[in-house]
Amino acid sequence: MPGSFRSLLSALLLSAALARACAAQGFSIAGPDSSRLTLNGRVHALFNTTSEEDAPQAEMVLRRVRLEATMRINDLVTGRIQPEFAGSRVSLRDAYVRLTIDPAFNIWAGQAHRPFSAITQLSSNRMVPAERGLRIRGVSGAYDEYALVSELGYSERDLGVQVRGEFKDAPLGLSYAAGWFNGPARTDFPRENTGQVVARIGAAPAAKVRMNVSWSARDFAVRDSAAGDARVRRGDAWEADVELGTDAGGPHLLVEAVTGDFDPFSGARFGGAQGWLSYRTSRFSRRLSAIEPLVRVSYGDPDTGNDMADRAGPHGGTLITPGVNLWLGGLNRVAINYDIWSPREGDRAQSFKMLFQVAF
Repeated sequence: MPGSFRSLLSALLLSAALARACAAQGFSIAGPDSSRLTLNGRVHALFNTTSEEDAPQAEMVLRRVRLEATMRINDLVTGRIQPEFAGSRVSLRDAYVRLTIDPAFNIWAGQAHRPFSAITQLSSNRMVPAERGLRIRGVSGAYDEYALVSELGYSERDLGVQVRGEFKDAPLGLSYAAGWFNGPARTDFPRENTGQVVARIGAAPAAKVRMNVSWSARDFAVRDSAAGDARVRRGDAWEADVELGTDAGGPHLLVEAVTGDFDPFSGARFGGAQGWLSYRTSRFSRRLSAIEPLVRVSYGDPDTGNDMADRAGPHGGTLITPGVNLWLGGLNRVAINYDIWSPREGDRAQSFKMLFQVAF
């Protein structure tokens, strides 16, 4: 038996053992009155390959190592802290305070997800493929749908204040979210008056049906070498998503489409769409709680409006990912994916992935 296969098999068996030990989702500690502290965590170990010649063919990495503490002080005040330990330094993912004034009016203050893109906001423990989008070592300057909204700064986490709510008796199960955030431009130009506004409205017209529309407006800034200061211009992006089914079992479909400003200074636009389709079985065996075959298609088009620039990059293209999730109880699984990236310009790239996920 080849050594690499034995290593993968050993990791698979170890993950199964850990999964059974961590089947309970979280640990809670009750405090005085109605206060409560809930602890959660996850470890995602990822084996991946690449077809690119300028990168090692295979590697094993700790993709995510997180601990999460959710604090409930009372009916009004809750908060969450989620540090990330994977990588060269500890960083914060979530760190916010939530005031639940009413189910229809919550105030979030701190670092949290901008309310844009269903795929971005979905927990990494629950997303169907191993990665949200294109992630192949050695491939650069390439944009599928997820790379567009994430790398352009329209989605992902940021510091800000937002209001969210769900109307209990509203028709169609209406919900909303809106917030102001520091925005990506402030990192490179801290003295400029920049920011970002994001809004989202959703509806649940039927059981296991959810749809949303989002708008994200962020400032872009570049250094003006002639004037010696920064030029700031606003860029906008729109997103719509539909989800049919849930991760509780059976068929599950999630589709989102986006369009917006790639570079407001040049007038370049972008467009893209991504869809996941899976089917999770009922309990498959004593060791496997479910098997979930899946396919993901993600298309991105950073249309710069310039043929020469398009050939040099950035590149759009299509990412196709067949795979299967082997669920081991709770949120624990082994995800097997095969990414096929077909760019509009350049050579095709492939990557085999095995994600070993333990979560509690």
